[in-house]
Parts: sequence; structure tokens; C-alpha cells
Amino acid sequence: MHTTATRRRSRLLVMFAGVMMLVLLGVPSAYACSCMGYDFEEAIDAADLIAEVTIEHEIEEVAGEVTYYAVVDTVWKGEESRTIEFSTHEQTTACGLGRIPEGSSLLVWASGEDGSYGSTWCALPTDGGEDDQERLTELLGAPADLTDQPVPEPGEPGGPPEQPTPVWVIVSVAALALGLWGLLVPTVAIVLVSRHERRRRR
Repeated sequence: MHTTATRRRSRLLVMFAGVMMLVLLGVPSAYACSCMGYDFEEAIDAADLIAEVTIEHEIEEVAGEVTYYAVVDTVWKGEESRTIEFSTHEQTTACGLGRIPEGSSLLVWASGEDGSYGSTWCALPTDGGEDDQERLTELLGAPADLTDQPVPEPGEPGGPPEQPTPVWVIVSVAALALGLWGLLVPTVAIVLVSRHERRRRR
């Protein structure tokens, strides 16, 4: 009896301590992404752009929000532009899609306009799956295929931003120039001295 009562008190103390830790430190799941979520048709209605895109490269990252230059392959809904800027948060706990490796292809459910779009986990249908593309085609019709259109070159409208010359390239070129200059000056000096000596001997 005494042992059983002691065990019960111990369990109650452990439970109480656990509750107090959650109150003081916060429930861990509270830091995870939390959103209402859409079913498939609601997600279609909410999205400005539904398309399959290929991530080409990262343009910039500001306070965890990462913007990518992406090539659009097929479009079920929205702007039929060959390229877009696509943004999402690098942290999934902030409802972002996380870091997306270059060359990755993904189906995006995005909000935005005029070539600039963003998305989160909350934009994805809660009942989505591997057959999303087939379901989209059933509901919206065949997607626009943009793969036969050329991808704009850097500097052209819709093309990727021109990348600045990396610092290491500038430093390497400067070092090479200084090195060549350092070799050239002594060489010229030697040639001039040699000529002067030859003239004196004459």
C-alpha cells in the first residue's frame, strides 16, 4: 500500500513537472509551421500561379527569405511567362519550403504577379500527392507547355540577372598584373643598362 501510494505521488510529481516545463519553456510544436490548410480545389482557387518550374540559381537571401531565378516548363493556372523569380523562406518552421537545390524541378502553388511569386507550405493542398498534375489537368485542362520557348539570356527581359565578377577573380587578375609588371620593370631596366654599356664600349 505504502509503495503503491509512493509510486502514484512520484508519477503525479513527474506529470506536474512536465506541465510546468511546457508552460515555462513553451510547447515545442508551437514553433513549427501552423496554418489552416486548403483542400485541392481550395488551393487551386487561392493560387495565382500553378506551374512546374526548374530552379536555376539563387538570386538573393534577405532575413531568411530566399529568391530564386526559375524557368517555367508548364502552367496550369496563371501567367505564362518562361521565367519567374520565386521566393520562399529557408526555414520550414517558418512555413517556408526550405533551401531548394539548383536544378530541382517542382510543382509550385504560388501567389504574386508580373513574374514575381512566392509560396509556403500553407499554399499546398492538404490532400495533395503524386497525382497532383493529373488532378490539375482534370480540373483545369491541359497545361500550357512552354518548353519549346527559348530561355532569355542574361541582360534580356526575363533573363537571369547579370552576375557581378567574383572578388577572387578581380584579386587574381590584379595580382597577375602586378606580377607581370614586377617582371617587366627589371627586364626593361636590364635591357637599357645593357644598351648603355654597349654604347660606352664603342
